[in-house]
Amino acid sequence: MSDCIRNDDCSPNLEWTHRLKIAMEIANAVAYLHVGFTRPIVSKSIKLANILFDEECVAKLFDFTLSEVILEGKTHVNNGAVRATRGHIAPEYLHTSNFNEKSDVFSFGMLLLRLLTGHELRERVEKYIENNRFDEIIDPMIVGDGLCPEKEHQLKAFADLALKCVTESAEERPTMVDVAKQLRQMYLSSM
Repeated sequence: MSDCIRNDDCSPNLEWTHRLKIAMEIANAVAYLHVGFTRPIVSKSIKLANILFDEECVAKLFDFTLSEVILEGKTHVNNGAVRATRGHIAPEYLHTSNFNEKSDVFSFGMLLLRLLTGHELRERVEKYIENNRFDEIIDPMIVGDGLCPEKEHQLKAFADLALKCVTESAEERPTMVDVAKQLRQMYLSSM
């Protein structure tokens, strides 16, 4: 999957609605890990390189070798092993080695930024949005010949959601269930 971002050979497959569908499908998978079992499971390895497509082009998250269950009475895992691309690791993990659901949300937010821009630098994205130069940071494969107001609104909502996911404060990040719901609404409105 990561080879298709910023690669003209894959552009027909990665139009905006396809990227949005990928985000929604992976959000559903991560939300399921967090709430679909007796105890939350954290992936600790959310990145484009860990996304494959099945025969029906449904995005699938794989590589659960580092995934862990957060044990009863605990709010996090702390064993030091995380496999993430530089910049995908939540700030709190760097300071405490604690990893929980909100740490996965951070990694997922970085994945969203990569889908949107082809880059992983959240500060750069924030600056472009603040300076009303949003269309300059969007991956050119998405923009094509220009943005209509409806698509620009949707892209900004997607960027806002991504930035909420990567906020410094873990407590201020949304849950993956909330993220999945918002992405589903965006996807359905793009049809």
